[in-house]
Amino acid sequence: MRAILIPAKIGRYEVEGKLGQGAMGEVFRAHDPVLDRDVAVKRISAGLDADDTVRKRFEREARSAANLNHPNIITVYELGVEGEQLFMAMELLNGIDLKLALSQRKMTLEDKLDVTEQICEGLAFAHAHDVVHRDLKPANIHLLPGDKVKIMDFGLARMSGSDMTSTGTVMGTPHYMSPEQVRGARADSRSDVFSLGCVLYELLTGRKPFDAESMHAVLFKVLQEEPPPVLSLAPGLAPVLAQVVDKALAKDPAERFQSAGHMLGALRRARQAAAAGRGHERAADLDRTIAAPAARHPPKAVERTTSSRSGSRPAAADGSRRAVLIGLGVALVAVAGGTWALRAWVLSRPIATPPPPAVQSLAAAVIDSQVELARRRLDTGDYAEAARQAERALKLDPAHAEARAVADEAAAGLARIRTALAALRQAGSGTASAGAALELMKIDPRNAEAEAAATGAGASFRPRAEEARRLAEEARSAAEARGGARAPAFADGVALQRLGEQSLKAGQAVTAAQRFLEARARFERALGAR
Repeated sequence: MRAILIPAKIGRYEVEGKLGQGAMGEVFRAHDPVLDRDVAVKRISAGLDADDTVRKRFEREARSAANLNHPNIITVYELGVEGEQLFMAMELLNGIDLKLALSQRKMTLEDKLDVTEQICEGLAFAHAHDVVHRDLKPANIHLLPGDKVKIMDFGLARMSGSDMTSTGTVMGTPHYMSPEQVRGARADSRSDVFSLGCVLYELLTGRKPFDAESMHAVLFKVLQEEPPPVLSLAPGLAPVLAQVVDKALAKDPAERFQSAGHMLGALRRARQAAAAGRGHERAADLDRTIAAPAARHPPKAVERTTSSRSGSRPAAADGSRRAVLIGLGVALVAVAGGTWALRAWVLSRPIATPPPPAVQSLAAAVIDSQVELARRRLDTGDYAEAARQAERALKLDPAHAEARAVADEAAAGLARIRTALAALRQAGSGTASAGAALELMKIDPRNAEAEAAATGAGASFRPRAEEARRLAEEARSAAEARGGARAPAFADGVALQRLGEQSLKAGQAVTAAQRFLEARARFERALGAR
């Protein structure tokens, strides 16, 4: 057996011992002689440092956490390189993770709700800074002595405008993944809300909301079934607290809390109501419609999701579930740290025997979700991703009219980008370049060449940022005037507009223009959804 070698130093940090090892990295206890403090140093496991995807994930974890200075998020001090090996120095945490606490400790209801509020506070701060965790679970929540929460492992985090996972691959932990993650959609703050709802459900009931003997069956439950009612497993709980869990676990992201901050406010109001003896009264703002997700005409085998909430067994047998998943061609592959990758594919050979009705219905649901996602990407100006999502739907159903319409519109958008990009390349420098960069940004706010040209334009780009600001304000006014202010996209636009103002005030004209133009796209989407 090969001996485990512990380095004497990593960077400037003097290693004192090994704290643990996962599939992706090793963590050491070390001392920082410069600042005279103990730290945790994490580095990529030997042999994985050459894997570009692993390196990017490791860098993303460091950068995402380093951009978030909050009491409930682990502090990253440094991302460094020693030779060819990346390492990360971060806050050394005492205590245990929530996964271990759930199995080893008795927590009072107040303790559980206090922990949940702290998770909400940390996530709300991350969401306000355009960072989505995407892999929230008890193992990534650390409890310090006194039950102070630290959210860890931002290795799957996505910062606004980027996505590290490859097309057709979804990353996450199945028991805590949101339905949109399972379908392959890009996760936003509402996906973290769903994961937090799973954690809160487990805290209150002692059981995972979606559990089964196989990961395929778990994913089917996440997509198609409601968990057993919280009150059936925790009958003494105030019903208004169960409402908070139910809303967080809505299959449709539009029916959930729209951010961790919204969930935090609802949880605090529910606790106050319970403390005042009004916990049995239902809160109207926490009600949601419970329905089977996606399918327009769900078959009897999978339509009884409402009955499952009253404790009855769902109608679909295990064999039918397996048939559905096999019919869709779904594979699970284990990756680092208990995270799983879900990859779906379409069989190229024609099938002589038509699939059973349950498979046909779930396939239709998948197509509908892909088209909906493509339409959303189109609304935000992400034409390339809209085209990819539409093509996925067309592979499943080449005659799908809406998918074809989205694909054509996305192609037209990409053509406009190519035209604007050609104009930018011919514009030279100075004022002409700044104007051409803004025209491209209007179509594709995060275009790398437009950003580079705008940055190179220096102070001459400031008036262009002001123009982007005006466009955002005009789009907001139009949405408000025509009843679009209630749409979730409108709230996103307001947040982006606020960030644009902050960037402009800080003299960051390029970033401000990007934010304003992204806000304009959200307002226009809200206008279309009125």
